[in-house]
Amino acid sequence: MSEGAATDQALPPVLERVREALPDIPFQYVPTPLDPAVVVAREHLLPFMTALKEDERLAFDYLRCLSGVDYLDELEVVYHLRSFRHGHTIAVKVRMPADDPRVPSVVHLWKAADWHERETWEMFGIVFEGHPDLRPLLTEEGLGYYPLRKSHPLAEIEDWQENLLEEVERLAAVGAPAAAPEAVDERAQKVALAQKKAEVIKKAREEARAKGLSAEEERRYVQEALKRFEEEAAKEAAAAPAPAAARPSPADERAQKVALAQKKAEVIKKAREEARAQGLSGEEERKYVQEAVRRFEEEMAAAPAPAPPPQPPAAQGKAPLTPAERAARIALAQKKAEVIKKAREEARAKGLTGEEERKYVQEALHRLEQEGEGG
Repeated sequence: MSEGAATDQALPPVLERVREALPDIPFQYVPTPLDPAVVVAREHLLPFMTALKEDERLAFDYLRCLSGVDYLDELEVVYHLRSFRHGHTIAVKVRMPADDPRVPSVVHLWKAADWHERETWEMFGIVFEGHPDLRPLLTEEGLGYYPLRKSHPLAEIEDWQENLLEEVERLAAVGAPAAAPEAVDERAQKVALAQKKAEVIKKAREEARAKGLSAEEERRYVQEALKRFEEEAAKEAAAAPAPAAARPSPADERAQKVALAQKKAEVIKKAREEARAQGLSGEEERKYVQEAVRRFEEEMAAAPAPAPPPQPPAAQGKAPLTPAERAARIALAQKKAEVIKKAREEARAKGLTGEEERKYVQEALHRLEQEGEGG
């Protein structure tokens, strides 16, 4: 890596200051449309970042964000920094081998790095050495794979990225013969119902405000409009003809893909545990997992195709929840949230680990459910 610029272009003023402050640390300038970017070797990252924060000529006092990038063979961490004192910005990039994903933590320099580093570790598997509390933010502990890696086992499920609203519009545009209506995804029906309900609420609010009603009168007016809508929807559902026996729906195919991905995730998790129990290196562990996944895929390819799932009986038009039922569900959800918050505070006051805290919260929720059944 050459010192200073890696191109023939002149360095931006902020990078000239960086070169003056750090003459002994090489960096590569990468022109970008946004912040001036530099690439720094992993072994130089910590002194480089320390100078960016503490040198008065630079004074990068704000870490705007920190994220990971997967290049398959390599991983990258990108830091976006800003100096409020001088008004300049910079992006710092550091790469590492995929089989040795580790960089020093910068939490001691910028407190904002705490959750950014935790999330990047959780999503990409990049270990931030020296982080005070490196545990998951969004997923359970011991998941066994990293969701934003290009190799993670759920990457093939593109159906999760579909736009259900567009699907509803497509089905409505295509239409279906009255004698044999097209099978509609249950989730799409729920989305369509929610859209209609939102329109009813919007229209009722506009009418209430046009009449000059008070906030309480407006709330009642909207509730009455929703009640009428739900009664009409229940009547329409009850009067709708039973759907004809249909081919397996897209939801069934998605469910099969999800089940397959879950099995694959279990295979990966088990293989990693076995590899670590055997004391394999990072590269040997990766190959061990790949071999386990290959065997799993061969077994799945050789297995007979699963029988189509039995078709459920014709829907009888389940009525929407009444306002009282909705209120009861909301109250239960609020009570659960309070129990979870209280249990977490108690667990942390006791100094429990992340896994012990999770079990403590689950036990508290279990007791709440038992109390509900008993009541």
